[in-house]
Amino acid sequence: MEETKMDYTFHRMDTQGFYKLDIPEKLNMARLIVDYWAEHGRGEDVAIYYEDQKITYQELKDLTDSFANALHNLGVSKGNRYLIRTPNQPEYHISFLGGQKIGAVPIPTNTMLREYELEHIINNSEAVAAITTTKYTEAVENIRPKCKTLKHVIVVGETQGDQISFEQIMREGKGVPPHVETLKDDQAYFLYTSGTTGPPKGVVHGHRFIVGAGDPIGKYTMGLERGDICGGPTALTWMYALGHNFLFALRWGVSTAIYSDERFDPEGAYEFIERFKITIFAGTPTIYRIMLAVKDAEKKYDTSSLKYCLSSGEPLLAETWREWMRRFNVKIIDSMGQTEAHEFCTTQTSLPVKVGSMGKPLPGIEVAIVNDKGEQLPPGEMGHLAMRTDHPGLFLEYFKMPEQMKEVALPNNWYDTKDLATVDEDGYFWYGSRSDDIMTCRGYRISPAEVETALQEHEAVLESGVAGAPDPEMGDKVKAWVV
Repeated sequence: MEETKMDYTFHRMDTQGFYKLDIPEKLNMARLIVDYWAEHGRGEDVAIYYEDQKITYQELKDLTDSFANALHNLGVSKGNRYLIRTPNQPEYHISFLGGQKIGAVPIPTNTMLREYELEHIINNSEAVAAITTTKYTEAVENIRPKCKTLKHVIVVGETQGDQISFEQIMREGKGVPPHVETLKDDQAYFLYTSGTTGPPKGVVHGHRFIVGAGDPIGKYTMGLERGDICGGPTALTWMYALGHNFLFALRWGVSTAIYSDERFDPEGAYEFIERFKITIFAGTPTIYRIMLAVKDAEKKYDTSSLKYCLSSGEPLLAETWREWMRRFNVKIIDSMGQTEAHEFCTTQTSLPVKVGSMGKPLPGIEVAIVNDKGEQLPPGEMGHLAMRTDHPGLFLEYFKMPEQMKEVALPNNWYDTKDLATVDEDGYFWYGSRSDDIMTCRGYRISPAEVETALQEHEAVLESGVAGAPDPEMGDKVKAWVV
């Protein structure tokens, strides 16, 4: 099919050659990344691959319309929050996007969360509904009496009592949903992230996120173009995977393949790449190290479809990068990001690689190393890794936590990531540690990340963790846990 010519991005280069984003005031994430493609020449393109199933953009539009109607029929309206507790499967995507169409706000949660964590999330967010599967209903039902706002439990699969059948409400919800106008700064979704102290924080993102983060990442980190298939073996409830393996793929009108195994298996990951002909694979340094431990994997599996591999979540060791490149001839694009902003520094597809560096800021995102006064520091000096607060991919707020917002605000309109880093003369950023992780041993300030990196350079070490233990003579005694 000949592709309809279209302008689906909001980025441009200004008169000085700088990358700019012009995000419209009226914006709805789900309609932008699903309905747009269904209505502009890609309706028959595959949006989602799942096991033996293929869901086209037109089919995804119809399915998300049905779920939007289903929630509307239950009385869910704009601004209402709802919990999603499912593994990686199409119902997750349908639930996430369908609710957004009527201005409702999804809250994806990991299936490994314990009951008290779910209880906090539901009560803090005042969620009115929960979407789950038969396998994971028990925890939701156990806390239900303690969650006064939770009116509906929607279950994929077999139901009990007053639980609502996902399949039934989807059948009953067919048709065009009511049009609900949303703005770029309206709530689009929450992700709850654990802090070093206190309960999980509700990180609130607006509809602007899909353009503010999705456009530069899709262009410069992922190099997306029609025909690409994105996927990886991590839970879609994690910001990294939510972006790369779901939202950003659909933002650019390409395909995503769902990794359905709930437990990671390295051979299964290779089979996943081979089966779906993955072009953009998103993993973590640990995942790559485990996959590299599979003997002769480059001979046993066909990975020739890969264009790029992506990495985040922990420092990527030079040895891992080089070994992956040697065996598969595919670059790993490393990056730095967090729940509050997704990626903001990456090695990018067009940049020369400095192995071990988190790369350079994405175009359109101003990132710097600053001191406590918000003043930029010179190359080589450790300081706060910060980005400008006007970055449209940045979160809106910590829900009901104004004091936490004050803690991440630095002078001169900088957002403090709470990470320490340096920048070199070429503009590449290098990770130090979390600002609250620094150990002081015999007067020396020591970064746990540096010790972990040194340990993991040993061939017998797969993973390591380092922390300081209080010591009356040394201040902090450096302790390491090794796998």
